Amino acid sequence: MKLQHFLLLCFLALTASKAYTQEYSVKGKIIDSLGTPIEGAHVHTSQRFTLSQADGSYHLSNVLAGAHHLRVSYMGYRTIDTLIKLSKDRTLNFQLQPDTSTLGEVLIQSSSIEQTTISREVVNQEYLQKEFTGSLAKSLEKLPGLNAMEIGAGTSKPIIRGLGLNRVAVAENGIKQEGQQWGADHGLELDGLAIENLEILKGVGAIEYGSDAIGGVIKVNNTKPPSANGLSGHVTTLGKSVNNTIGSSLNLNYKGDRFFYKLKLTGMEYGDYSLPTDTISYLNFKMPIHEEQLKNTAGKELDMYAQVGYRGEKVESLVSVSNVYQKSGFFPGAHGIPSIDRVRSDGDERDIDYPYQRVNHFKVINNNKIYFDNDYLEVLLGYQKNKRQEWSLFHTHYANQQPPAVDPNLELNFELDTYDAQAKYTKKFSKSHITTLGVQAKWQENSIGGFNFLLPQYTSNNFAAFATHEFKYSNKLLYSLGMRYDKNSISIGEHYDPTLYDYLIGAGQSVEEASAYAERSPDVDKDFGSFNVMAGVRYEFNPQWTLNANAGTNFRIPTAIELGANGIHHGSFRHEQGDVNLDPEKGWVADAKLSYAKKSFSWAVNPYAYYFSNYIYLKPSGNFSVLPHSGQLFKYTQSEALLSGIEMEVEKTFFSKLRTLAIAEYLYNKQITSDSSKNYPLPFTPANNLFLEAGYTLFKENKTFQGVEVYANARLAMEQDEIAQGEKITPGYELFGAGLSGSVHIQNIEARFNLQVTNLFNTKYFNHTSFYRRLEIPEMGRNIQLNLTIPFGNRS
Repeated sequence: MKLQHFLLLCFLALTASKAYTQEYSVKGKIIDSLGTPIEGAHVHTSQRFTLSQADGSYHLSNVLAGAHHLRVSYMGYRTIDTLIKLSKDRTLNFQLQPDTSTLGEVLIQSSSIEQTTISREVVNQEYLQKEFTGSLAKSLEKLPGLNAMEIGAGTSKPIIRGLGLNRVAVAENGIKQEGQQWGADHGLELDGLAIENLEILKGVGAIEYGSDAIGGVIKVNNTKPPSANGLSGHVTTLGKSVNNTIGSSLNLNYKGDRFFYKLKLTGMEYGDYSLPTDTISYLNFKMPIHEEQLKNTAGKELDMYAQVGYRGEKVESLVSVSNVYQKSGFFPGAHGIPSIDRVRSDGDERDIDYPYQRVNHFKVINNNKIYFDNDYLEVLLGYQKNKRQEWSLFHTHYANQQPPAVDPNLELNFELDTYDAQAKYTKKFSKSHITTLGVQAKWQENSIGGFNFLLPQYTSNNFAAFATHEFKYSNKLLYSLGMRYDKNSISIGEHYDPTLYDYLIGAGQSVEEASAYAERSPDVDKDFGSFNVMAGVRYEFNPQWTLNANAGTNFRIPTAIELGANGIHHGSFRHEQGDVNLDPEKGWVADAKLSYAKKSFSWAVNPYAYYFSNYIYLKPSGNFSVLPHSGQLFKYTQSEALLSGIEMEVEKTFFSKLRTLAIAEYLYNKQITSDSSKNYPLPFTPANNLFLEAGYTLFKENKTFQGVEVYANARLAMEQDEIAQGEKITPGYELFGAGLSGSVHIQNIEARFNLQVTNLFNTKYFNHTSFYRRLEIPEMGRNIQLNLTIPFGNRS
């Protein structure tokens, strides 16, 4: 009997346990305000996680009985957070409402996962493919406040609100892109055709992204899984007439129930680019431009990107591996001593001769996300290896200099290894309060080589901690607060140049002076610390009117080139000298954005102001360098500075067919010194400008041609006479362009195209932020470009 009683008790316990742990399912559909299914929406409870499918359907299985918080979120829509009770299987459908802070269906796509106080813009992959011009920064110039510092035909650096170089951080999947700290002529080493989604934060990016984010952050997001199970992808081809570019990109995806895979390959080759002139002036030296082509500006690029991802019910993990290789020529008339013989045509517009640059950027990023009940943990790990070389036929500036035994034509060699580790914990205490805590650590080592000297070897490390809190007072009012502390150390190696010492002694310099100049870089160990805060508010007056405002402090740690450079930088055409006594840039920023959106009309105005107590910039010294063939000496220095401006955007669609767009940008900045006569503007300030575009939709109801639009645009730039020391006044200009874009559907084949003409009238003009402005080299001439994208595979 005892055995029977025991078995009976076990049976009752198992039955009770089974009843207590009863599991149910939750399913349904997610649609937008127009009833269109939303694919890829996040649906999760504390126990389970899933994504909605192409038809909007979702399914959570094996959810325990009882009460659960169910959260539904999708980029560009307001998050739904509700309490459900399960005592049986449930079918729950959700309709997401758009976040009214988003603007512009043509240029600016969905803005955020949730409401935010930050001023930002987001563009998707389709826009990037359509507008791609050969470099990422140049492809974004239609967006408010965005400009590009061009470095030839295939490379450019982004400028946000007049702040560029190391004041704009670029991050891929949360890891900040390294390499820009080497100098102004080092572009972004990213495959622009492999980007899936790009977000631009303006004004207060430094709280989460730290140094280099004063002007803002360009966030590249390549973490989204393919839209449908099975094999899918697309092929993009590109052709340009201005430098005979030929390029192609393959994006291949495969998605299973939990795992997904991506492979992206891009290849591009281009020749010398055309100019609307036959003569330029460099250092008051007239140089012919044969056949109106800038010699040795050809280049090529080969990029690879691979990714494997896992999305479980409570865990997401992603590993991305990429490699970007670029090789491009330097215009020989601007590298070294001016010479007409060096710029004569060699009859081959596609060869890459000396001098040239070679860049290779290898990167591994691991993203992890773990979901809990009302919180989640993100862990990011990253490794980058940047290798940049400048090659030039060995030339000596000193009579006693001998070529290196190995790679005698390698002028400069930089190799930068960067290790990143980040952890970020987000806790949702209620519908009104969300807190994020984060820690970041980074270690870098830079080695050098080559027969020339510009930048010393160095190591640096950074540790940071930050916290942000959002308080949603109501559906209309949102507050945010953030703070961050950084601790940075940099160690710069000593570099003594005995060849320079012998040259100076032979030139009659004293032993003391020759020794001082021959010490190109002293042995330096510096520590920096900085504490910063930010506060913001977002108020929705009604569904049409929204105000975003932010204010806070900002900072930037001096780079190794600002601290320790001391040599002829042929790429920048001058002798640059750093200052080991520079302090971190510090200042204040205030930003406000008022926006209106209703049906076919949207409008936004965004004033801003930055104050710096010690802005770092390169200043002409007024003295000639003791280094031979180097011209004037430029020194990195600091000054108080004020930068302000306003961005305006208006977009209106008439009769559902005629789209009009206007974007205006005004900037003002000054150095602030004790002598008001020396309050010069800051360098590389874009000219005030206006961009206008009008597009008319054709074939509105046609099944073969869909979304076809013919458009025309114009960019009007004012004369830039507010210039820094050493800069030239840049005349104003008017540029015109036109294009035809859309998609063609023939049976099961779709092809998206964009045919455009820029600089329609082959106008000769100068861009004040162009890298070649100092050489009186105008911008590229008329360009006819065709971008064609063909999707394939399962996309439904």
